[in-house]
Amino acid sequence: MSDDDTATDTGRWVALVGGPPGMTRVQLVPLDSGGDASRVLVVFYGRNQHFEITGETEWAEGRLVPVFRFAYSTAIAE
Repeated sequence: MSDDDTATDTGRWVALVGGPPGMTRVQLVPLDSGGDASRVLVVFYGRNQHFEITGETEWAEGRLVPVFRFAYSTAIAE
């Protein structure tokens, strides 16, 4: 499978490592999430959870997806 198999019209599938307890490990995140392909941002319980790409991939839900590791959390700006 190629990287194109992880993208849809609305987002791309990623595996998340670390982050807050209870956060879903495999998620479909918006294509513009985080500003560039090396980062994703996930809103979880009223905070922005920031993840950075590890360079690793893993099989999840029948796809080879990029793995992102938790970097930091910020408050949502009003």
